[in-house]
Amino acid sequence: MNYTTLTEQIKAYANRKDAAFNAQIPNFIEQGINRIYSEAKNIGFEIIITGDVPENATSIDKPANWRETISFRIYTEDQKFSKFLFNRSYEFCKSYWPDQSITGEPQFYADYQAYEKIFISPSADKDYKYSLIYLGVPLFNTENSENFLTRRYPRLLFYACMLEAMPFLKDDERLGQFEQLYASSLDDINQDTTERYVDRTSDRGKD
Repeated sequence: MNYTTLTEQIKAYANRKDAAFNAQIPNFIEQGINRIYSEAKNIGFEIIITGDVPENATSIDKPANWRETISFRIYTEDQKFSKFLFNRSYEFCKSYWPDQSITGEPQFYADYQAYEKIFISPSADKDYKYSLIYLGVPLFNTENSENFLTRRYPRLLFYACMLEAMPFLKDDERLGQFEQLYASSLDDINQDTTERYVDRTSDRGKD
């Protein structure tokens, strides 16, 4: 599956190819992915990125697809030192280090500016590298035509998109059918994920 084949599959199952319906397909896809994210964050939405925190920096930009931070870690340029920063409220960070013109080794971070940035406290006393692990909705469009959902969970993605399309189509009968298909697929995936986790953490040294 990719973005184009998913789009064509939605048209075929909806039996609609008119301009009004076609214009809504990107919304169905986006809403479907958001539905999966809200109900199954543990199936692959974790993303890791790296970047730079320049000297004197008080914040960095978040990725456009950011939803929730898991961890934020800084490194020195020579990679000889690293530490995880503690997540605190913006008010706490400002109270802890009120004068941003004074620098120090960063200790805390917070969400601010409508959750578009990560605030750093204290202001960076030198250049650092960072590693950000976060939960994010994958980019998915004609330019980014595949992601982990299309590769690993194509049926779940398709059912989620059709579930979003049904109210537009005013098809109450098939709405129930896709609700069942989506729920069944999601349950299977969640169960498989749980089993893999238990297997990975089992002590194989015991009889």
